[in-house]
Amino acid sequence: MLASAALFSGVGGFANLVFAVVSIFAAVRIKRSEFFAAIIAPPLIYAASLIIASGALSGKSGGLLINIGATLGTYLSVAAPWLFFVEIVCLIVIIVRGRTGR
Repeated sequence: MLASAALFSGVGGFANLVFAVVSIFAAVRIKRSEFFAAIIAPPLIYAASLIIASGALSGKSGGLLINIGATLGTYLSVAAPWLFFVEIVCLIVIIVRGRTGR
C-alpha cells in the first residue's frame, strides 16, 4: 500500500490486486489448524496497511487521527468490492480444502 501510494498517488487497482493474490495464496498454503485466520486476517491486514500508508495518502491539514480516520474510511469504502471478493474466494478455498482434507 505504501509503495502504491508513493508511486500512483493513492491506493488503486495495483495494490488491491496484490492484496487479492497474496490473500488467496495464503489461503491455499495455510495449515489446516489455522483456517480461521485465513478468513479473519485479510481485512485486518488491509486496514493496517491503509493506516501505515495513510501518512503518504493524507494531506497536511487536520490532525493525525483525523487524517488516518478519513483515509481509512475512504479507502475501505472504495475497496469494499475487493474485500468482499477476496473474502468470498478465501472462504471457498478454505471450504474446498476442508472437504478434501488438504
